[in-house]
Amino acid sequence: MFPDIDIVEEINDVNLYLRKVSKEDISFYYESLKNKRMINYLSLGPLNSWEHSRRLIKSYLKSWEKHLQFNYLVEIREGKKIIKIGSVSLWGISWLHRRAEVGIWLLPNFWEKGNGKKSLNLLKIIAFHHLHLNRIEAHIATENERSIKLFKNCGFKEEGTLKQYLHLNGNFYDSIILACLKSFRNQIS
Repeated sequence: MFPDIDIVEEINDVNLYLRKVSKEDISFYYESLKNKRMINYLSLGPLNSWEHSRRLIKSYLKSWEKHLQFNYLVEIREGKKIIKIGSVSLWGISWLHRRAEVGIWLLPNFWEKGNGKKSLNLLKIIAFHHLHLNRIEAHIATENERSIKLFKNCGFKEEGTLKQYLHLNGNFYDSIILACLKSFRNQIS
C-alpha cells in the first residue's frame, strides 16, 4: 500500500532537528501543553495529567506505525545540549488523494526566531520528497494571526474561509485554509 514512501524519523537544518516523537517526550508534552497560552488555538486541548500525555504519545506512535500520521518533536541541538522547543505533525493523511494536514506548536520563548519557518520547511521536505504527497494544508483560526503569517511565509496560499469550523475552548471560530502544493515545493526558503 505504501511502496514508494520513505519514512523519515529525523531531519535537520543546521542545529534545528525534527525527530520522531518518543515515550521520552511524555513529560515535555505534559509540561508544555498544560499551559493555557500554548493551547489557545490548538485542537489538542490541555493535557490534564501526565497519564493523559502518556496516552497521547502512545496514540501518536500507533498512528506512526500505521502510516496515519507523523508527529515530530522539534529540538535545537547545540553540541551535547538538546533543547525541546515544540512539535510539528502531518496528520489526517489521505494516501489515495496524496494529501495531509499540518500542525505546529512551539514554546513561546522560541517564537519569532525563525524556528517555526525552519520546522515547516523541513516538514515540507518530508511531505513532498519522502512521502510523495501532493498537498499539505492547515486550518487556522482567523484570529491566530501569528500562525497565518508563519504559514504564508513558508509558501502556503490562502484558499478560503470555513465558517465556525473550529471548536476551541468552548467557542466556534472561523478557519482559514492555507495550502501548499508539491508543484510549489521549490518555494522552500
